[in-house]
Amino acid sequence: MSDRRQVAGAGIRSAIIVDDGYDVVPLVDELRDEEGWDNFFDDVQAGQEGRIAAFYPEFNADNRDDLKEEQEFVTVLWENRAAVDDLLGDLFENYERKAEDNAPFLQSAEAALRALGIPFTTHGRDFVDAATTADLIIIDLFLGIQQGAQDRKVTVERLKEAIKLRTGPLPSIVLMSQIPTIDELAKTFREDVQLHASAFRYVRKNDLAIPGRIQGLILTLAAHRSDSQALATFVDTWEQKAIDAVGKAAASLRKIDIDDLQHIRTMLLRFEGVNTSSYMLDVFDRVLQYQIEAHDEVLAAAMPLDEMADDPPPLMISNDRDTYTILEQTLFVNPARRAHATGAVWPVTFGDVIGPRHGAPEKPRGFFGGRKDLVFFVASPECDLIRADGLKTVLLVAGKLEKVDMAKPVLGVSGNTTPILNYDGVGRFQVSWDFGDLRTIGLSRAKGLLKSGGDATIIGRLRDVAALGLRQQLLGNVGRVGEMAPMPRSFAFSAEIHYPKEDETASQLDLPDGVQIRGNMLVPRKARFANLVLDSNSENELTQAILDLDIATVHQSSRARINKVKQQSQLRKLFRSGLQWASLPMQEVREAELLKDGEPSPENDDKKPKTEKIGKIVFEADIAGQLGSDLKKAGLIFKINIEEMPG
Repeated sequence: MSDRRQVAGAGIRSAIIVDDGYDVVPLVDELRDEEGWDNFFDDVQAGQEGRIAAFYPEFNADNRDDLKEEQEFVTVLWENRAAVDDLLGDLFENYERKAEDNAPFLQSAEAALRALGIPFTTHGRDFVDAATTADLIIIDLFLGIQQGAQDRKVTVERLKEAIKLRTGPLPSIVLMSQIPTIDELAKTFREDVQLHASAFRYVRKNDLAIPGRIQGLILTLAAHRSDSQALATFVDTWEQKAIDAVGKAAASLRKIDIDDLQHIRTMLLRFEGVNTSSYMLDVFDRVLQYQIEAHDEVLAAAMPLDEMADDPPPLMISNDRDTYTILEQTLFVNPARRAHATGAVWPVTFGDVIGPRHGAPEKPRGFFGGRKDLVFFVASPECDLIRADGLKTVLLVAGKLEKVDMAKPVLGVSGNTTPILNYDGVGRFQVSWDFGDLRTIGLSRAKGLLKSGGDATIIGRLRDVAALGLRQQLLGNVGRVGEMAPMPRSFAFSAEIHYPKEDETASQLDLPDGVQIRGNMLVPRKARFANLVLDSNSENELTQAILDLDIATVHQSSRARINKVKQQSQLRKLFRSGLQWASLPMQEVREAELLKDGEPSPENDDKKPKTEKIGKIVFEADIAGQLGSDLKKAGLIFKINIEEMPG
């Protein structure tokens, strides 16, 4: 399929390019700080007022501060600049220079759209109306000569306004900027405009002139445009219907009045020992969930997600990916809700995780035996922890806080690990539970440990299903409870790519200054292997570096593998399906393998897909100096550094 047909087939049939370089008149904001104003007014006051008054009758040089802030005056002065060029000096010099410097970049963007057969229009800061119908928007990060926060704010707010006014699918967006450090700015821009990464790409303006660069970005957006729009539609529908559900839930709950609360408290809660506020919060949660579930539109919007294409795999943007946050939110109750007093007799409830209070002194003979990594899961039923005549002791399961380990299976039938626990003030951990280490604690000691300034604190509370799943491990799979499968875990990494040379040493692949290879390591539930997908932000530079690599400088034993990867179809896999089936734990040396052509992405983590080897993955291995026999014939050597998890 030709590039033009692919783009048209994806529904990209119109585009706009937005850049302040297309503005035909400078704005007041762009000239406010120009030193040329003072020289201009001084020269005019030397007997030249009549020349300005000829095209601006209201002109009064004594009002220079006011005139500098009047857009009408700036516009008229700009339009008549040829007539008073000798008075203007360098007033418009910066504006004109920026427009001149910007022109080649914009011409490259225009040429790319023509090459793909996409009709387009060009716009300055007044682009909102055009953006409400465009399928593709190529937009400058800073709509203004100052290239500052205010110029960025203009871009963000007007783009958000345009998206809000749209009645059709969301557009695909390419962000451009002359700022060399665009990576982090692009991330915050995408978050502010509320875009999915699959509908968004960015490019440095200096790279627009590289043949095929902008076309490649547009083709990438086209490849999964329908899937990206389906996801965006689902999220938007869910958001809108959730707001609607809040209104309906509130309408239902307004039927409960103070007399009902009195009866509930008298007939139920006093016996149960629960505060009215805690009980009503639980009721409100369930009513709201019921109302959200009632919307057929949400269910209908979710259905297209089942049909997402596997081939080609989507590109990855990794600089803001954190699946652990979502995983944490599905496993644990929000800390603010957890802190709400329930009125129960016991200071703990089913699902609580008790740990040492951060900053408490170590006590070798204390409850935690002087250990900072010891935690306990409260396994006793919640109802028995509420009433005064309930349990005398609580059953606890001991666990150990550990550094997050991708090689550990997550909580479920085959695992005893809770994959994430955010220990406030300390960091993120996982917990390995020891179902053979069961302990009990009495009420008075529990209160003493958990009092203000005590030795212990509740560092998390598992949601009901997660807590029941953990307790079912304790009960040896008797009366199992089905759990929601957790998301694949994601670990950010940085990488260097080396190749073996003829002298049997390794040489790092040469990349342009400022280009970093980053990516995400995706670990499925059973944690037998990981896939390493490179971040698409370095795709063009890394692809070019590999293609430019002189094969004659490569060790003879590695040439076949490197020649294999010097094909565009293979290089694209690095940033889509990634390096496959790297066995865990990630230590020493692993094979670097790509999916074979035509091989679909694996549907489960039980069967290894068909792959072909292109190199080696190294971690702690030292590749300085002479290479061992296994690395001389490796092909490409991917040196991986797994980054610290965000707190």
